[in-house]
Amino acid sequence: MKRINRLPPISGLSLKRWQKIDRGIFVTGTDTGVGKTVIAGAIARILSSEGIDVGVMKPFESGCRQSGESLIPRDAAYLKRAARSDDPLQLITPYPFKEPLAPYAAAMRTKKKIDFARVLKAFHQLKERHSFLIVEGVGGLMVPLTAEKDLLDLILLLKLPVLLVARSGLGTLNHTLLTLGCGRKRGVSFAGVILNRTAPKKGLSEKSNFEILEERTDIPIIGPLPYFEKKGSIEKNIEYSRKALGRNPLFGDMLAHWKDTLRQPSR
Repeated sequence: MKRINRLPPISGLSLKRWQKIDRGIFVTGTDTGVGKTVIAGAIARILSSEGIDVGVMKPFESGCRQSGESLIPRDAAYLKRAARSDDPLQLITPYPFKEPLAPYAAAMRTKKKIDFARVLKAFHQLKERHSFLIVEGVGGLMVPLTAEKDLLDLILLLKLPVLLVARSGLGTLNHTLLTLGCGRKRGVSFAGVILNRTAPKKGLSEKSNFEILEERTDIPIIGPLPYFEKKGSIEKNIEYSRKALGRNPLFGDMLAHWKDTLRQPSR
């Protein structure tokens, strides 16, 4: 892959660069199961604890729990708790699906049609309600949402910068660089990459993965974050992840660049 031109290190990045966050961020991953919800929830709780009015959205969620006639999106409920939000789950997740499939596949099996206008309406309602909005994707950039549109198309439609969550171990170089290359080619602005340990044992490649990604990109690389398995109460899980992410100095540096924008009253 052609080397991506570097910018100065994080300490040399200007405030203007971080102002592009503009009251919202889209959290996506290089794959499913990389820890997007845990990371998005940790950010939501950190911002909420700073006194910032933060909203959350997960437009599509598969593998939802059936409760009577309703589907309960568990990831969305986790994000809602992390943000201390009182928004209804129907607004946070306009398209819940029972089967653990890509949204387009799940929609076809249930004979539902995914309408981007419905997602946009919910997005703008949430954005009006809150000073900052965290939107979590599903899978990676090229996950199909309709016959013609992928998650990448939704990101471009929402015009949010992307925080990319990736595994810290073996295989992440290919997945991460492919995602960054694909996104940038279509005009995606990446705010950072968070490397997340998804297995209990630290892998041999973690250190070199971090170093090579820093060398090959101009995007802040954060991590690796310690392995975290959700267990016990939701509140304990949220607080544990908040502390793990909050202890990372590079994330703290990035967050400091956001605060002036985030502390402004909601529009």
